Amino acid sequence: LNNVEFLPREQFPWLETVEAATHAIREELLGVLSVDQAGIQPYIAYDENQPIAQWKELNHSRRWGAYFLQNEGRRVEEHMARCPRTVATLAELPQVDIPGHGHTRIPPHTGVTNTRLTVHLPLIVPAGCGFRVGGEIREWQVGTAWVFDDSIEHEAWNDSDVPRAILIFDIWNPALTPLERDLVREATTAIGDYYKPEVQSEVRP
Repeated sequence: LNNVEFLPREQFPWLETVEAATHAIREELLGVLSVDQAGIQPYIAYDENQPIAQWKELNHSRRWGAYFLQNEGRRVEEHMARCPRTVATLAELPQVDIPGHGHTRIPPHTGVTNTRLTVHLPLIVPAGCGFRVGGEIREWQVGTAWVFDDSIEHEAWNDSDVPRAILIFDIWNPALTPLERDLVREATTAIGDYYKPEVQSEVRP
């Protein structure tokens, strides 16, 4: 699949529908922040023994937090119940999360595949925030969504004193055929099953 930092909006006409729901989604976010702070979990949660130096500062830290509606393919029913308008808007889409804390830099990193693309819908954006994908840097604007390829190195920063909030969700790369999507699902499931702890204990010396 071709690598493109930010994909043309014309490929995703439904972005306008998502953008039109910005106010409603933001109001649900503000409600969550007022009543369910405990539901905001660290976005990075690697085992402490894993040698992933780039995430040392943010690993298990709520400085980059997420309020998951779906997490690793599983619905978080309590969270979804608090965000019905968001759920309705994104009913057919996979994982959604809302990250971002003041004075936080998300270091350069890459996703594992561009069979899926990532969408950002900015909800709260203080001054001093930025986002880079490959060689292109952009500033978020509340209510203006974009689609990017997270298999390209990217990073984010918030140099303000207050949190930012971005609705994030994944979509299929439109270049994939339905058959190719099925093959990706099967391969991903097989890899996930293989690396489950109980499976590893059976097949690894």
